[in-house]
Amino acid sequence: MPRIGIGMDSCVIPLRHGGLSLVQTTDFFYPLVDDPYMMGRIACANVLSDLYAMGITECDNMLMLLSVSQRMTEKERDKVVPLMIRGFKDAAEEGGTSVTGGQTVVNPWIIIGGVATVVCQPNEFIM
Repeated sequence: MPRIGIGMDSCVIPLRHGGLSLVQTTDFFYPLVDDPYMMGRIACANVLSDLYAMGITECDNMLMLLSVSQRMTEKERDKVVPLMIRGFKDAAEEGGTSVTGGQTVVNPWIIIGGVATVVCQPNEFIM
């Protein structure tokens, strides 16, 4: 079975059991809009769109990746971060999946993204 590798938006990994494949994608953005809630939604939709581009319409699991800027004040963080998280989670739920974990760090830039994972039959995706 062919595998999609480095340089592609998603990877396809044949699993050892039952002829199933793991399809997974990772993506992230720097802020594109001024609204933190919408930024969370956009980031989630972007991650899911990598699966949709392969004909996959159901996602088994999502992880959220969030980098909070060290340049933000505590007051700004307390306001912005929950909105970004909620936007990401709401978009995931609308896409029929949920966010079950992820990683949050503090660094110089705001970055939001995620990982989307699905286990499926080889005939359920388009290479």
